Amino acid sequence: PRPLLWAVATLTGAHAFAPAAMTRPLPIGGLGHAVVARPAVATASFLSRSAPRAGLGRPTSPSTTTMMAGMGSLMAEPTPPSEKVLKAVEQAGGRVTVADVASGAGVSLSEAKTQLTVLALLAKGDLEVSSDGELVYRFGSSFRSELSARSTKKQIQEAYDKVAPIGLYILRVSFGVALLSSIALIFTAIFVLQNSNRDDRDDRGNRGYSGGFGGGGFGYSYMWGPSPFDLFFYNSYQPYGINRYQDPQELSFLESVFSVLFGDGDPNANLEERRSKTVAQLIRAKGGAVTAEELAPYMDPGDAPPASDDLVDESYVLPAVTRFGGVPEVTIDGDIIYTFDDLQVSASGTGRTDMLMNMKVSELKQLATSEGVSVEGLFDKEDIVEAVSTVMRMREVTEGGRPPSPYLEEQEYEFSLATSGQKLAVGALGAVNLLGALYLGNLFSSPAIAGKTLVGLLGFVQAAYPFLLAYGVSFLAVPALRYLKVKRDNANIEGRNRRRAQFALMLKKGGPDMERKLEAARSKATAIKKVSSADVDYTSGKSIEDQGLDFKDWDKKFLKEKE
Repeated sequence: PRPLLWAVATLTGAHAFAPAAMTRPLPIGGLGHAVVARPAVATASFLSRSAPRAGLGRPTSPSTTTMMAGMGSLMAEPTPPSEKVLKAVEQAGGRVTVADVASGAGVSLSEAKTQLTVLALLAKGDLEVSSDGELVYRFGSSFRSELSARSTKKQIQEAYDKVAPIGLYILRVSFGVALLSSIALIFTAIFVLQNSNRDDRDDRGNRGYSGGFGGGGFGYSYMWGPSPFDLFFYNSYQPYGINRYQDPQELSFLESVFSVLFGDGDPNANLEERRSKTVAQLIRAKGGAVTAEELAPYMDPGDAPPASDDLVDESYVLPAVTRFGGVPEVTIDGDIIYTFDDLQVSASGTGRTDMLMNMKVSELKQLATSEGVSVEGLFDKEDIVEAVSTVMRMREVTEGGRPPSPYLEEQEYEFSLATSGQKLAVGALGAVNLLGALYLGNLFSSPAIAGKTLVGLLGFVQAAYPFLLAYGVSFLAVPALRYLKVKRDNANIEGRNRRRAQFALMLKKGGPDMERKLEAARSKATAIKKVSSADVDYTSGKSIEDQGLDFKDWDKKFLKEKE
């Protein structure tokens, strides 16, 4: 039994549990490569090494050694699977193949295999080998809690996911606070300077002396014209006063400042995931054999569709071929057909009932709510399981038979998702901030104050003035430059969408050459191979004795090609 156990241990990465004497490789038909034996490595072997010594030659303290051992253990721990992989496993019913996860999560076959292997190791998953050598991963209903309990990195990630939204919200709001703080500092300084001038005039009567704040003999002069501070404080004696009071309930205004400055993220951040899921589902729907013209509406062809007599450059399909293990085949007519046999193996849905039955009633009700299933009037666990399973099965059939969109469409960038009123207010405040900074700079450069160091609030504003002026200029320059970038990016997006739409239209119109290629692809199509529990020859969830395996027959079956 050692070759088989070593294969399972190697596939799960659990080398520490494999006997060291296992040296014979075991090729398994569906895996595509032989499992090469390696010496067993203890996962915590670093704990037995000598503790590193400090610079003075003294051994480190036990607490330091423990901390270093913990950090080493954390660094050695594999990265937990992504959330999209966990969802793909969950939606498939806990029993999946690599192809199921690749098509459901929008990842490559190699990435799906790697993440499933890590998940099987961390969440106590079982590996099953079918009679024809296909590998299936089976996970229990509590695989998420098992993963969280056994993976320190997953615990850190979950804690970060809870804290990150709060931190990002504070970051977005801080830019609005910074704008208002800049305006408050600038106009408070202007207000103080103006009032100091008025106080000096009151003390001196009508002698026409122009001021003298702090004995310095400076102050506001009406040669500068109306004060911009009147934009915030209405003066009934001045006809140009404007009330800029903001509604305190409009809290999203602070976030709109960040939106105007830096935008709202990338609307196509999940483009590759969308592309991979669509392409994988298209290939499966077409029986694992497609032409370049069928893939083109979802890829990035560099040029418009060629004329019928032009040479065709199909290099744009290489990312999909690499991602999903495609093989190009040339027909007798010289056409190229791409076959994807590795995507045509599935175990999705075969373990759904077992997974649901093993869930708690509270977990079942929570899952039913997320699936849009009403459990009102359902009291037996079996009834709830049947209702949830039916909805999930119907969704799987609907999505599997639903044709994909004619082409992959990228969304164009919005300059800002803030409302028109918010954008107008942010722009106006940005202009007020810059004008106020320029006005304050004129006051600071007046003969009465130039070259003197102020104290208190005015001293702080005087020291921070270069930053305030740079901030005011940047506040208007950054959105202007970003607007130009958004226009350029949207032009590129429009061009890619247009080329994909042209390929989709060409595919729809068809033609003799197109029909010949499509007919050749359909002749190579194969149905998806479903691997049920009845097809399993070996599972790591049971002991060798309970399964009654005969390894001589096993060797004859899987080593036949090698012999």
